[in-house]
Amino acid sequence: MKRSLFLFISLAILGLTSCSAVKEIQELIEPPPPPTSTTSPVKEKEQRKLFPIKQNGKYGYINKTGKILIRPRFDRVKDFSEGLAAVKIGDRWGYINEKGEMAIKAEFDSVLRFSEGLAPVKKIGQRWGYINEKGEMVIQPQFEDAVYFSEGLARVTIDGNWGYIDQTGKIVIKPEYAGQTGRGFFVDGLAAVRVGTAYEYGYIDRTGEVVIEPKYDFAGDFINGLARVQIGDRWGYIDKTGTEVIRAQFEFSQDFSEGLAAVKIDEKYGYIDVSGKRVIQPEYDFAGNFSEGFVEVRIDEKYGYINAANEMVIEPEFDNAFAFSNGIAEAWVEGNKGYIDKIGRFVWNVSN
Repeated sequence: MKRSLFLFISLAILGLTSCSAVKEIQELIEPPPPPTSTTSPVKEKEQRKLFPIKQNGKYGYINKTGKILIRPRFDRVKDFSEGLAAVKIGDRWGYINEKGEMAIKAEFDSVLRFSEGLAPVKKIGQRWGYINEKGEMVIQPQFEDAVYFSEGLARVTIDGNWGYIDQTGKIVIKPEYAGQTGRGFFVDGLAAVRVGTAYEYGYIDRTGEVVIEPKYDFAGDFINGLARVQIGDRWGYIDKTGTEVIRAQFEFSQDFSEGLAAVKIDEKYGYIDVSGKRVIQPEYDFAGNFSEGFVEVRIDEKYGYINAANEMVIEPEFDNAFAFSNGIAEAWVEGNKGYIDKIGRFVWNVSN
């Protein structure tokens, strides 16, 4: 428990994804946008070239071989997206390009990544607006909350409710939805939203029309035509007509990635295929989403990686582990972050 809390705080300070040791708890409380092998606008999986590292109290970036390409000199950093990364200098955020040059002046109190050419930003005392890649405010600050664009629309909060704007800032779906932070992105033409006063989720299309009636305790994004949903205390999968194609029978479930989805059965995780057939029996204490043929799994208190044939390709020896991207993955040992390659060898660790 102490290790999980430490990692959570450490990663919150770093401004990156929270630690794997609390992934399951976070999913149950507030399921995050899932990583997938598709081009998901929720969290677009670009082929990462640069990876954040910390050295002597400052942050910079390495490439996948562990070579420092951007010297550690920032107080906090985030991942690159569309060629730009948010960095913090003192108490203000700006953006750098892949050469490490300041592309947008550090003058914002809060920032998010770029998507479809725009990024949500906020200055002290102001509301959220959107800038372009030149740093120009193209959608004026006016929203209580704002997130990424997906399929041409972005979820924004006005008077406590969600609505959607286009890239000109025009409200195209009036704010009338509520729900969990991190939900409500358009994927494959549909967005999961909470409709009405009951805590139930359904789906709307890009015109705001309800196309799948709100009746779920949770509703995820459609990935390759399937979305995970929660009905009571069980999880299953529906198609875009709202038909329950994999019966709600699991204690918990993840989104499909590379044709497989992690599901929880009798307190253990295994994997099913798109027909609902078990292809990896439930034997893990936690299981993530496949990426580049590998997936992180937890056995007792340690993380390792398996492949789709359920072969342990990297032994469970890490306190924390994340998905592979461009051949390397973030892994933690004794509270220290590093990156490993596909044979489990560190290309960057704290000794660097």
